[in-house]
Amino acid sequence: MKWLREDSYSIPIILAVGLHLSIVIAGLLTIDFSDEEQKKPKRPPIVNATVIDISQTIIGKREAEERAANQQAAALAEQKKKQAEQNRKKEAQRKALEEKEKQLARAKQQAQEKAEAQKKEAEQKREAERQRVAKETESKRLAQEAEKKRLAEQQAKDKQRKEELARKVEAERQAEEERKRQEEATRLAEEKKKAEEAAALAAAEEAKKQAAEAQMVQSISGLINDRVTANWNRPPSARNGMKTYLRIYFLPNGEVRNVDVTRSSGDALFDQKAVDAVYKVRKIDELSEIDSYVFERNFRQVDLIFNPQDLRN
Repeated sequence: MKWLREDSYSIPIILAVGLHLSIVIAGLLTIDFSDEEQKKPKRPPIVNATVIDISQTIIGKREAEERAANQQAAALAEQKKKQAEQNRKKEAQRKALEEKEKQLARAKQQAQEKAEAQKKEAEQKREAERQRVAKETESKRLAQEAEKKRLAEQQAKDKQRKEELARKVEAERQAEEERKRQEEATRLAEEKKKAEEAAALAAAEEAKKQAAEAQMVQSISGLINDRVTANWNRPPSARNGMKTYLRIYFLPNGEVRNVDVTRSSGDALFDQKAVDAVYKVRKIDELSEIDSYVFERNFRQVDLIFNPQDLRN
């Protein structure tokens, strides 16, 4: 029968309906409809129902396989559809790329043709310009040669006039120079004479000044030596012939700033007594009265040989 086909849901439905009917009938049989005093309710009978999992039956497994096959077919169809769509897009992209390449080729061809045309036009312009420049250059050359010739003739005339004028000026110049030489020789002779007289006078003045300065230096040097000797205390070890070389540093006001022993006598006590004698002098007032130039040259530092003459043998 048609409703009993293995691929239908009839048998599971019949089994389910029968199961539910049996449960209902069993319930009705347990109800007491008499007027007598109700008896204590009995414990209802336990009904064991079995749930049948359709998916575990042959029909269920077949339906599951069919659904899986249908799903696989649908997925395959969807995949083919997507692949076809991708192929269509790739084909469209390929055609678009080919069209773009054709357009680029046409544009490149047009650009090359345009560049060649521009190049040809530029060459024609350059040739025309070259010819124009050549004509102008030739015209200028001819004009320059004519002008050069005219200038050469003019320069020759000017040179002749200048040479004549230069000879005249040179003669006048030489005459003027000769006159000036004679005047200069006379002036130089007079200046030389005056200079010699002034030099002789200055030399005499300088000699006189140096003699006076030397005399003053000698006088003050002797004064310094006398005052140092006057302030000297003879040590017991002093003997005839002892000499101490001293270098005395003075300030412009005549004060003693410092004393150094530049060469010892061989006796330390003798040397120290000589240094002490200089410090005892303290100041040479006469030095503050002399010219600063003379002081700087002769008395800023004074070398003194301390050699008393009254020593014992």
